[in-house]
Amino acid sequence: MSTRNSVLFGLAAAGIVAAVTLTAPCGTEGSRAVPAAAADAASFDVILLDVADRLSMEERRAFIATLPVPAALNSVYSEGEGLFRLDVGSLAPREREALLAALEADPRTEFVEPEQVLALDVLSIPADATPTASSSTVNDPLYPFQWHFDQIELEGAWQSERGDGAVVAVIDTGVAFGDEGAFRQVRDLSGTAFVPGYDFVSDDDAPHDEHGHGTHVAGTIAQTTNNAYGVAGIAPGAKIMPIRVLDAQGRGNTADIAESIRWAADNGADIINMSLGGPLPSSIMQDAVNYASRKGVTIIAAAGNNGWSMPSYPAAYRNVFSVAATQYDRTTTFYSNYGRSIDIAAPGGNVRVDQNDDGRPDGVMQETLARGNPSAHEFALYMGTSMASPHVAGVAALVHSAGITHPERIEAVLQATASKDVPSFERDRYGAGILNANAAVASVTTHVHAPRALGAGLLAGLLLLGVPRRRGLAVVASAALAGGLSLLVAPLAAAGVPVGALSGAAASPLLWGASVFHASWLANALVLSAVPAIALYAVFGSAQRPGRRALLVGAMVGIACLLGFEALAPTVDIAMIPGHGMVERLWLGLNAIVAVSAAWIASRPRR
Repeated sequence: MSTRNSVLFGLAAAGIVAAVTLTAPCGTEGSRAVPAAAADAASFDVILLDVADRLSMEERRAFIATLPVPAALNSVYSEGEGLFRLDVGSLAPREREALLAALEADPRTEFVEPEQVLALDVLSIPADATPTASSSTVNDPLYPFQWHFDQIELEGAWQSERGDGAVVAVIDTGVAFGDEGAFRQVRDLSGTAFVPGYDFVSDDDAPHDEHGHGTHVAGTIAQTTNNAYGVAGIAPGAKIMPIRVLDAQGRGNTADIAESIRWAADNGADIINMSLGGPLPSSIMQDAVNYASRKGVTIIAAAGNNGWSMPSYPAAYRNVFSVAATQYDRTTTFYSNYGRSIDIAAPGGNVRVDQNDDGRPDGVMQETLARGNPSAHEFALYMGTSMASPHVAGVAALVHSAGITHPERIEAVLQATASKDVPSFERDRYGAGILNANAAVASVTTHVHAPRALGAGLLAGLLLLGVPRRRGLAVVASAALAGGLSLLVAPLAAAGVPVGALSGAAASPLLWGASVFHASWLANALVLSAVPAIALYAVFGSAQRPGRRALLVGAMVGIACLLGFEALAPTVDIAMIPGHGMVERLWLGLNAIVAVSAAWIASRPRR
């Protein structure tokens, strides 16, 4: 081992890389209860007040006007949500306690709790950036040192999916996504697609990274890949939504994090990654998580770096996928939290060892900021559950682009395909097992694309046999469009042809619409029924021209395709129907029969 690496190992022993500590409010999850310990201490300077949604704007203003301390909206986006920050720094401890208790008892209050501050403690190790021989899959010269991608069998997943169409929000210290003033985009993100984000620290729309942690996390998810420079990312076709909630010192507050979750959900995020957390819950943050989950967002968070069995939040909230960390030998790391809240494990690294003997500490390598200088960049090795979480977010983007879009279904795929091939499997440490990208993407092809492709082929044949040849193309084309391109693309996807974002459109007929509108109503029980087909017939059923009737019949058959394929290989959760099992399939199947029957009636010659 070189002298430099020996020094690096010594530095690494000084602490845990990417350790996140958060002193958050303690209370009954999902309730309005105020943590007694926090109230007794009365050491907080800010109270977070979430006003009841049922109040009108006038009623909210009147409520705030009665408060004995200054109150301000948390950000420019807070008015609709009604989230206020109350400055209680001038009050005595007993007065703070009294105000907190009074607000808790007030029926106009949704949630109230002391604002808590989190601090990100990161020890980064500069990586030796000497290029090496590139692999046959990508030409990024440092890719062979990304052992963590081998552990999740990423290259197999790349054969069919690159994350096209998925939007991943990185709620962190920001991302080095562009050049502005003293900020410079990280070179290895130059080919990565970004969508507009927000800076909740500075309250502007320029969430530049001043720390480095968020850029490193974003790189694991979607670093520019196969560009003959640096390293690779798991889902290079995905788009990153940078959201800044932690400042240059890695400090932030629960209000900004909670609001950022809502903002991401409202602005088109499909997946949220939060590589932050702590031991105590926040009712306001749990409410934000529930809100995003209802809008169809998959939320993934780091399990924590304390090395204990206590749950960490937001990872332990309902509707959040909690990620533990592994090292090169596939064991969980010394720092990774464990316990019943763990859902899955993924590579987090351990810079105290070099188990693969490549001359570098076994950290997770990405390009990020040089510490304290946002205009200078370096390749760095980090370790932590902060690094494990974006591995899961990246693979979730691959699964999303393959056609599975609902959060519960994405999580089910990742857990069902996780590897239990570990030295000593313990569910409390690994959750369902170690993330396996190849198996997850293959599962989508086996259980979604293949049955849909078979159904599409049979249906196309029946359509061509059942209608005059000169109008068959019109029927098939309109059926394919109404059915989400399943007739045209599903066979290619099932054959393993990389069709990018169209793969998702074939697997889930709702994905293309959701990517355009980001509308939860697309999975409504009335939308996913025969009602649209019957409505088409009611409006256009009087058409006399054969060509127009062919388009009408095709569209109605396409709707039947959508319903039948979704019943055969479900990808979304239907609103208004509890659960996501046989009741949904029965609903979809019966409505598919009704839609086909309506199409048959519409195809009959008019007398």
